Amino acid sequence: MVITQVLFVLIVGLLFADQNLLAPNMTAIGTEFGFSRAEIDQRLGADVNLLFWMLGGVLTLIIGYLTDRADLSEKLSRKWLLTIVAVIGQLACLGSGLAKTYDQLLWARALTGIGIGGAFPLIYSLIGDYYPPHKRASATATLGLAQGLGIGIGQLLSGMIGSSQGWRMPFYYVSLPGLLLSLLFLLFAREPKRGQHEEGLAELLASGQAYEERFHLKDLPKLFLVKTNLLVLLQAMPGTVPWGVFFVYLNDYYAHDKGFSVPDATLLVMTVGIAAIVGGFLGGLAGQRALNQKSRNLPLLCAVTTMLAVIPMAVLIEYPVRPGQSLLGPMLIGLLTGGLAAVTGPNVNTMLIAVNPPERRGSVFGFFNLCNDLGRGLGAWIVGGMAARLGRVNAFHIANLMWLLCAAVLFVLVFLFPKDERALQERLRALSDSKLRGGG
Repeated sequence: MVITQVLFVLIVGLLFADQNLLAPNMTAIGTEFGFSRAEIDQRLGADVNLLFWMLGGVLTLIIGYLTDRADLSEKLSRKWLLTIVAVIGQLACLGSGLAKTYDQLLWARALTGIGIGGAFPLIYSLIGDYYPPHKRASATATLGLAQGLGIGIGQLLSGMIGSSQGWRMPFYYVSLPGLLLSLLFLLFAREPKRGQHEEGLAELLASGQAYEERFHLKDLPKLFLVKTNLLVLLQAMPGTVPWGVFFVYLNDYYAHDKGFSVPDATLLVMTVGIAAIVGGFLGGLAGQRALNQKSRNLPLLCAVTTMLAVIPMAVLIEYPVRPGQSLLGPMLIGLLTGGLAAVTGPNVNTMLIAVNPPERRGSVFGFFNLCNDLGRGLGAWIVGGMAARLGRVNAFHIANLMWLLCAAVLFVLVFLFPKDERALQERLRALSDSKLRGGG
């Protein structure tokens, strides 16, 4: 099991490392393709990210459905599915580095989005069965740490190596180890039993019976009858828009608009990324403790930290730093921003696992990832369009305000999440009792 978990974390980290490889070198790529400054923002910032996240969002729904079809597990297990989408993502990453035209790069990035989007529902469906409830928030924090480290290391690699060895090389450094790791995961990882850690199924599984519930398309409306699902999906889109500013535009904003070198601007964005990695991990651990004490404390923690993140983000956008001055000030503000904003990520994942039965988790995470992808893709696209009309600073501030909408929704979950969590376990117990009586 330890080998499985280690491979699981590593494959996720390398898969997500590709996500921001393009951002630090937008100007260099645009120059090679003969783009103007406005075209760089629109075609490399907005259009690439829109297609990246939109296609990934479509595939995530399909993979989410396949994840929950327990009757397919003997022919196409979740382990096989995760390997397939990871290989697609890594081959597309390799193709990004090999692209000779803008259209080739655009479609290579789109296929990379398919790899990341397809992996998302699989990852959290597996977490629900790998770990018991009192460890799931910590597990989602660890996976969030792997994702964050992957994204951060990828962006750092791109900013540092791309400026000296060319913008293509980082794509090779990420994709080739990722392909090897995908093979190792297929060979050595283990597939968990569905529902093996659910309290409401303990008696059923102890009797030797298996949990064989499966998801069908006719069950789709049931996902939206759970209020926690609806609200988590609702907050996802506005919640991801400011991250699009950070990881798509902020690097180039500090390099081009504020006059810093690409490595220095990358260092500042990496500060935000590191803070997000640490904040997400520690936030997940804090969320586990909050959940174990009282369920309502988990969404409360998310709401407060998301609301507070708006303040340092606004300061970071406006900070009057110029070349020759110390980056210490904006770096400290970036640490605070990333740390606060990242607390919500692993904890809303935990909430979704806690209110959905095993046979629906892949599908609900498919919809959740679709909303995230729409927020990232449409957010970057809209911000890019607003930047061309209103200027970058105004567009960034508008994007920042999306976190206030996100926080408002999370406050409502303080009252609804505990009820939905209890309702799930009562449903599983009733199902277990019914099967045990039928078996007798």
